[in-house]
Amino acid sequence: MMKYLIFLVLPLFLFSCDLQEYPAVEKNDRPQVLIYSGMTMLEPLMEIIALVEAQENCQVKITYGGSGHIAKSVEVNQIGDIFFPGDESYINPLLASGVVTESVLVGYNQLGLFVQPGNPKNISGSLENLLDKKLNIVIGSAESGSVGHETKRILSHLRLYSDVINNAIYMTTDSKGLAVAIKNKTADLTPNWKAVGALQRNVGTMEYLPISSVHSLKHPLVMGMLTYSQHPELAKKILQLASSKPGQDIFRKYGFLD
Repeated sequence: MMKYLIFLVLPLFLFSCDLQEYPAVEKNDRPQVLIYSGMTMLEPLMEIIALVEAQENCQVKITYGGSGHIAKSVEVNQIGDIFFPGDESYINPLLASGVVTESVLVGYNQLGLFVQPGNPKNISGSLENLLDKKLNIVIGSAESGSVGHETKRILSHLRLYSDVINNAIYMTTDSKGLAVAIKNKTADLTPNWKAVGALQRNVGTMEYLPISSVHSLKHPLVMGMLTYSQHPELAKKILQLASSKPGQDIFRKYGFLD
């Protein structure tokens, strides 16, 4: 059994530009664009959206959470303009089926380990530390988020996944939940996306430990336009800006391109 219990932290929704769990099409004088986004990319996405809203006199809404959750939302809702998961494995099937009609590469996600600031327990970057029974370990759920999916992929390849699950004090849905576990000092060690440590809200609250590049691949971050888009020209402009030099500078600032 897991060391203590499984605890799924449900994702929060609603933010402005406007983030919400169950997107609704509203009557508005300005055209509205709906984006489904993974949790880790929210800060750079918000900067890009602010530019688009100012340039195009439009309103952009975002529904966000673990990539597994937002992928299911796209499938069920069949509305919206852009899908932006934390791992290309969530978007590739939609490209193949035609649900995503065009896409752009905007950056990369790469898994690492995070510890308390200053690494007071002198933890190394070895993944075998996730088996240390003296440490409080929190990992992401493979079913709900891209970071959990990647954690399972790497640890399964090393035949460590089941043992790590049993050693973890709980599982959480996404990268934000993992960051909170470190910030609240609930966890000594978590696997999370590298870029999480560069987000403004997390700077100074955690320390990043790289793991072997043999195991930690750079996963393309791909943003795609949905076939359901009611404003495809606006959706294309968002994709173009995200992949342009100004957009790439934003993603680089948040650690997705270094």
